[in-house]
Amino acid sequence: MTGKKYTIALIGAGRMGERWAKVIAESLSLSLALVVDTERRQADRVAKEYRTRSSTDHTEAFGSEIDAVLVAVPHRFLYPLAHEALLAGKHVFVEKPGSRTAREMRDLIGLARDKNRALMVGFNYRFFDSVRQAKRIVAGGKIGQVLSVRLVHGHLGRGGYEKEWRMQKDLAGGGVLMDQGLHLIDLARWFLEDRVVKVRGVVSNRRLKTEVEDMALVLLKTAEGKVASLSVSVSEQQDIFSLDIVGEKGSLSIPGLGRKYGNGASFSLWSSGKERVVACDPDADKALALELREFSTALSRKKQTSLNAEDALAVLKIIEKIYAEK
Repeated sequence: MTGKKYTIALIGAGRMGERWAKVIAESLSLSLALVVDTERRQADRVAKEYRTRSSTDHTEAFGSEIDAVLVAVPHRFLYPLAHEALLAGKHVFVEKPGSRTAREMRDLIGLARDKNRALMVGFNYRFFDSVRQAKRIVAGGKIGQVLSVRLVHGHLGRGGYEKEWRMQKDLAGGGVLMDQGLHLIDLARWFLEDRVVKVRGVVSNRRLKTEVEDMALVLLKTAEGKVASLSVSVSEQQDIFSLDIVGEKGSLSIPGLGRKYGNGASFSLWSSGKERVVACDPDADKALALELREFSTALSRKKQTSLNAEDALAVLKIIEKIYAEK
């Protein structure tokens, strides 16, 4: 590797934070300089594993020796920490959804622009090998112009899931739509490549009976008449992910994501009247590594912009429309 190796502080050493620490430690362009968590034992454990320092004080992530900050905490704390990091002049990678509201995301985008700093939101589903290959196939015109997208995603919530922060409105901002549903809306927009002009959605909390939804159905329509149907829930009997894209000249069907949600090792492509099986790498950590590489590349090219935060803003606006229909 040539050029500068950027120092990055990780705020949040929970389940996702631990995965990020591993990916950062293996990066050729980023160096893990600090692990921050309010739980001292957790911060110390992760920092020790990757031979770096730890703290329970998030302001230490804003020191002059730090170039960038990766924020991986419950949704309630994403915006204030990302905002503070940008104010301190740091480049920011913030886990999805980036904030709990569209208003907060607009604020982060504006601040990143004012400070001339990179801002990226963690939509890692785009970086799975199957999804990336599907995107290249669509962009290459092999199935013609996309007509429709259908996505189904979910799992059976583990024991006590209803008590986790993801199912608490104050901490998460919503239920499954603010968790896995965000990924589906982002992917639908990414493949449709057109402005969404109609949004319809229904939500239910009949299974877990919490204050937020455990199931949601969403319909999207674009200005050109392309459509998407999305289903997300924590009421499935098994982990599931499926992505079907229909084009004017063919279609493709992805029956899984990574190693957890179905078969993420291959998918089917129908083009020119023939079916072809496309092999994929199902390693989820490689998806994170590719996502992080995009962030670090933006830093090295001095491309100080909201890398995909405008997409995050669009997703949050769609979710807010669905919640308004309750």
